[in-house]
Amino acid sequence: MKRIIILSFFLFSFPFFSNAQVEIAPFAGYMFGGSVNFIQGNLKLRDNANYGVSLIIPKIKFGTDLEINYTRMDGSAYFRSYSPDYNDRDFTLSTNYFQIGVLKSLTNDDKVQPFGSFSLGATLYSPKEPDLYDTWRFSITAGLGAKVFFTDKVGLILRGRIMMPMYFNGVGGWCGISTGGSGCGLGLSSTAVALQGDLTAGLIFRLGN
Repeated sequence: MKRIIILSFFLFSFPFFSNAQVEIAPFAGYMFGGSVNFIQGNLKLRDNANYGVSLIIPKIKFGTDLEINYTRMDGSAYFRSYSPDYNDRDFTLSTNYFQIGVLKSLTNDDKVQPFGSFSLGATLYSPKEPDLYDTWRFSITAGLGAKVFFTDKVGLILRGRIMMPMYFNGVGGWCGISTGGSGCGLGLSSTAVALQGDLTAGLIFRLGN
């Protein structure tokens, strides 16, 4: 099932760059797992190596690239209970980020291109144990990095990111009337599940004209 989701994620992106220049960037690095506090206990995701691939459409507007990114970490987690009703537990899981976002170039140099990045999408936590279930979370990332091209077609991409899976606490609405008139609004509150991050390096291949 997870392989179908990953394949569909990239097949969905093909219409966006089928007739345009595209950069393909496989990468590997290290992810910082983070931890989550619950009323029942603390869940710690252990740090581990990660890997993935980015599909980048360069210069869609004013030095801004469109990026479609998949990142995966295969590792383990440990739950430490605060309550006698729950047991401490160690288990394996994969962390999968599916993201769509932008890379904003910070210079006009074609060979060395420092950039800032921002993306949003979904994170899938997939335990290996049969009695535990997959969990999806909305997530955002922000980072800084650089592309360094050796030729017009081949280079390196280096980046560090902050990665923030989110859950929503609730939605609230209001309406009111005052001397300035009437109005209504909607508020949405959210909290980061686990503040994660990664440092990665990879090759970048430029295809097309």
